[in-house]
Amino acid sequence: MPPTPPTAGPADPAAFRPSPAVPRPVQVCIVGGGFGGLYCALALHRRLGKGTPVRITLVEPRDRFSFTPLLYELLTQELAPWEIAPAYRDLLKHTAIHLCQDWVERIDLGQQIVTLRHGPPLTYDYLVVAMGSQLRPPSLPSSQTHTLPFTTLHDAEQLERRLGDLDSLSQVRVVVAGAGASGVELACKLSDRLGARGQVTLVDRRGEILRSYPSRLQRAAARALAKRGVEVYLNAAIEAVEANGVTFGYEGKTRHAQADLMLWTVGTVPRSWPGNDAPKPTLMGQCQVLSTLQLPDHSNVFVLGDMAAMPAPGRDRAPATAQAAYQAGPAVAHNILALIAHRPLKPFVYNHLGDMLTLGQGEAVVCGFGLCITGRLGGFSRRWAYWLRLPTAAHRWRVLKHWLGLKA
Repeated sequence: MPPTPPTAGPADPAAFRPSPAVPRPVQVCIVGGGFGGLYCALALHRRLGKGTPVRITLVEPRDRFSFTPLLYELLTQELAPWEIAPAYRDLLKHTAIHLCQDWVERIDLGQQIVTLRHGPPLTYDYLVVAMGSQLRPPSLPSSQTHTLPFTTLHDAEQLERRLGDLDSLSQVRVVVAGAGASGVELACKLSDRLGARGQVTLVDRRGEILRSYPSRLQRAAARALAKRGVEVYLNAAIEAVEANGVTFGYEGKTRHAQADLMLWTVGTVPRSWPGNDAPKPTLMGQCQVLSTLQLPDHSNVFVLGDMAAMPAPGRDRAPATAQAAYQAGPAVAHNILALIAHRPLKPFVYNHLGDMLTLGQGEAVVCGFGLCITGRLGGFSRRWAYWLRLPTAAHRWRVLKHWLGLKA
């Protein structure tokens, strides 16, 4: 389901009273330009009054933001790359946010210094770390050689090139490893993209698709896969990945699925803390944070998104999703301004409103508030909900004009 702003109210710019003893702008450094980092930077910028002495620096090595839940629409040409992957410089050009396009090599919490790969080091008064997650290291080294991932715009472009290479084939055999959200969405989109030429197989070692999702959503996904003729093998442990396909155990026998194209969507892990000065991680590899998303031993450092074990009512932690990171960004912005102005901080309250998945071209399932919408209406609802959460008003307006066929 679409992410929503956190329940904590916005900071009151009029209440912002920086200490007169500070001779220079307060330095806020935000590491990572995904849903957590970018939306935190934008929220900070919006809530600062004119002339407020705060300098916001966003450190991100990529040149484009990726609205990852809509990456799948690129495969069926329902959306163009510029719609879901706008350039950071375009998003930030009318703001006072400074973009530093570089990699972070090390964070020194004691000295309050961020060391970059190419540029000079950055000092900070307040630090936000939101570097997200990455694909889980494969248990089968050959999977990296013979399969493609699908988590970034670069991955989508790489897959598009590979599909172009297969255009001459009368039949295209695709194997998708992993029946989580990404695997199911890919299987449906690729089946629609390839049509009668496509033979799509979905393999997962667990006993059900979309294991962590509500049963209604699982049933909708199962119907969508069956409608498209996608072969689904559950309780199937992959034993080998070769150039021509995947070998897996199923019902006590060894099977081999021939493939012209293989995609690997088997889980993600939080990105590692840069350098040796890392906070002690949880069992899931995330940073332990307070309810305000601060590090326990460093009140001026916030960690959010996939890297943090963010609190959530009724759960041990918030899910590692765009929805959770989107909500956390403005909450951290509020608390940074509260710290600067010597006001009380507010705890982050994750509000899970439901789930959304695309289930083919123009179709989706949207579950929340006791309702479950599927098919074309689900597809429209999902697209509209995500449009509302594109990063800036200017970009939303440009995308909407394109959808309505208006002149840009």
